[in-house]
Amino acid sequence: MVFHLGSLQVIALVFISYVLYLVASRLLFHPLRTFPGPKLAALTSWYQAYFESFCDGAFVDHLERLHEIYGPVVRINPREVKKGSSSIFLIFTLVQLHFSTPQAYFAIYSSQVKCKKDPKFYVAFNHDESSFGYTDPVLAKKRRDILSPFFSRRSILGLERIIQSKVDLLVTRLSEDCTKPINLHFAFKSTTMDVITAYCYARSFDTLSHPDFTHPVLLSSERAVPMITSIRHFPTLQILHHLPEWLTKLLNPETLGFVELRKALLAQIEGILADPGSLDAFHDTIYNCLLSPEKLKSQQVPSKKSLLDEAQNLLFAGTDTTSNAMTVGFFYVLNDPAIHAKLTSEIFAAWPIKELPVSYEVLEKLPYLTAVLKEALRMSAGVPISMPRVVDTPTYIDGVQVPVGAAVGVGCTFVLMNKGIFSQPHSFRPERWLQQESQSLEKYLVPFSRGPRSCIGMNLAWCELYLVFANLFRKFDMKIHETR
Repeated sequence: MVFHLGSLQVIALVFISYVLYLVASRLLFHPLRTFPGPKLAALTSWYQAYFESFCDGAFVDHLERLHEIYGPVVRINPREVKKGSSSIFLIFTLVQLHFSTPQAYFAIYSSQVKCKKDPKFYVAFNHDESSFGYTDPVLAKKRRDILSPFFSRRSILGLERIIQSKVDLLVTRLSEDCTKPINLHFAFKSTTMDVITAYCYARSFDTLSHPDFTHPVLLSSERAVPMITSIRHFPTLQILHHLPEWLTKLLNPETLGFVELRKALLAQIEGILADPGSLDAFHDTIYNCLLSPEKLKSQQVPSKKSLLDEAQNLLFAGTDTTSNAMTVGFFYVLNDPAIHAKLTSEIFAAWPIKELPVSYEVLEKLPYLTAVLKEALRMSAGVPISMPRVVDTPTYIDGVQVPVGAAVGVGCTFVLMNKGIFSQPHSFRPERWLQQESQSLEKYLVPFSRGPRSCIGMNLAWCELYLVFANLFRKFDMKIHETR
């Protein structure tokens, strides 16, 4: 196509006008224009996208530097704020205002401030009809009320044998392969994936039995997190969730394991819906909860999509965060002879005959093991990115007035690594949990978040952590191999 000079001038004028409009609307007249932060971040969402999508999630660390420069609240996104007559309409998908203080964290992720989950953010996870994905707090509460008893301490103790059986399989696999270096990250992820599937669905994908702990489903889930980050910044990529299998195989073969996982979950759900009596053949599962008229009470029976969303949500939530805490904890314990000696001494004293099993209830009473687990959870941070909440009414957060429609958030690392709360926060120090004043630190241990949308599976995670740490440190003499 050939343009005359006049056409090029018109195009240039339109482009310049558009840039000036963005500068004016995002810097001069935006409702958040008075909040400090990089001008480039206020102008374009590419600022955050660059750090998250192209720098391997480095925005979490970059936020620390931004807060050092600009203070306890920073505007990090150009996102527009629009208030409709009956709802709040939002453009873009990210937090606009990031806070850094523990006070702001507890205000945002609790009932103190009227905030809702941001649908434009959570849609990237493709679990919108699950306890995690529901942005309507009423729907979320109804779903949690159904599932919470299934993840209660009482239920965990009742099904401890299932968790222990997977830990026993991990021990067996490590015993078979102990003549060579083992990737514990994959071993732990295989363990937590098999535990959550066996516990929730009364079936397992047997990732623990796969050579080198590299089951295709596990590898696919490893690659899913970067994909979710990309979808948050580039919403058109949501189409990747809905491609036919043959096209997925052609364009993105590395995610085929996840496709197979989804098919397996869907097949199980369809089988249960076709024959509800099949649930009686196993221990209680999430489907017993979600399809039981007694537990549903007057609630509507979840759709097939909702059942699948919940199944996928629990699988991912129950795999990554717990296995990461295991990896971090083992790394630091094995790198510090003093910590290792104290931990193994306590475990050996409580477990004199290693051939005889020791229960979760016994292990959770061991003070040093408990301190090690708390420090592992603190250092691994759970989900480190800030999960956005949209302010429903004009309100103050940590003394700052936030307008209606603004998306706010605090990454949990700003609590877990806060120097004013945890001295030497980047050092692995279990002793910090054993001091006379340690009780005051408990409220700041937030790897499972806080408030009405906190992690529903934290009791299961604690049980897994106690059993894995105690069994492996009691039964193996381990050393770090070429790992920093």
